[in-house]
Amino acid sequence: MIPRTVILTFFIALSCAMQAQATPVIGMLKVDVQEQVKKEHREFSPDNSITKKQFNYLKYVNGKQTITWIIYFDEDDRCTATKMVCDYMEYDRVLEDLDDRCVATGNMEWEYTVDDQVYTIGLTKEDWYFTVRERMKSL
Repeated sequence: MIPRTVILTFFIALSCAMQAQATPVIGMLKVDVQEQVKKEHREFSPDNSITKKQFNYLKYVNGKQTITWIIYFDEDDRCTATKMVCDYMEYDRVLEDLDDRCVATGNMEWEYTVDDQVYTIGLTKEDWYFTVRERMKSL
């Protein structure tokens, strides 16, 4: 019989690997982002608890409520950036994921490339949480 910890570790690793291969939502239309999140990020659910009409965004929360994912759009409903607000219990996992799938470019900064488009990621530590911001790299 396989120990429960081995099975649990396998599923966590598989989940992280699947997330790392997910298609970036930046540049996508809002309707396509909603479908993409349903398809590739099943651990996130829509969160409509607080909405600010002056901003065009979608907000999702993971099942453990340790990550809030905010996806920003321009006036044409095209995604321009994302931000994850994370509890520190996620810190080691998020840092490991960034180090595994991206190239470090500085202190708490990473880049990755998909279809010749470069994306930048920055991690900022706050007192009670940390944020991970992602956007297309400016030329």
